[in-house]
Amino acid sequence: MLMPDGQNSIIIVGGANMEGWAAGVEPEDLELIRKAGVLLLQREIPDWVNVQAAQVLASAAKSAGVPVIMDAGGMDAPVPGELLRLVDIFSPNETELARLTGLPTETFEQISQTAGECHKMGVKEVLVKLGSQGSALFVEGEEPIRQPIIPATEVIDTTGAGDTFTSAFAVALVEGKPKTECMRFAAAAASLCVPVKGAIPSMPARKSVIKLLETVQVE
Repeated sequence: MLMPDGQNSIIIVGGANMEGWAAGVEPEDLELIRKAGVLLLQREIPDWVNVQAAQVLASAAKSAGVPVIMDAGGMDAPVPGELLRLVDIFSPNETELARLTGLPTETFEQISQTAGECHKMGVKEVLVKLGSQGSALFVEGEEPIRQPIIPATEVIDTTGAGDTFTSAFAVALVEGKPKTECMRFAAAAASLCVPVKGAIPSMPARKSVIKLLETVQVE
């Protein structure tokens, strides 16, 4: 549901995404996962499918440094501990973070505390999307990395902005960029997303992201 100011309210009808699964992930699909450079998960499919996909990487690929990233978007339900323990980078927005931990996320200090709760659940890195306040990466035992937004020309539709951010972060990460550059790349992608209506049509091409980054002063 699109609001007049471009903000959105999501209604999920699970349909085939939730119901159309066999008893397990097919062997050929698991083989594709084994060859991946990064595994990006989200919660509009059953948690057990995410668990099975992540478990493929739990031994061999972990040692090879293949990250498992989970965007928290999707079902409004607690994340199973079994799944969280398989995730390297957990990526919620502040609302999803509050829902997971049961703690307030109105200030940056509160968000830092809730990220600490995620660390206790077994997630070493928490990448929090903060809307107009940008984003922050909380790595266990390290100082947070903050990334302000790269202002968009206008905001027409924020649908898909979080997905664009997390996906762009994953792309930069698998290419070996430092975390600060990953966050900046993701911020640029999200900035290009919100002036365009629709979720899929608004996701930008790489050349557009690079062009924007070339014009933006490094913070």
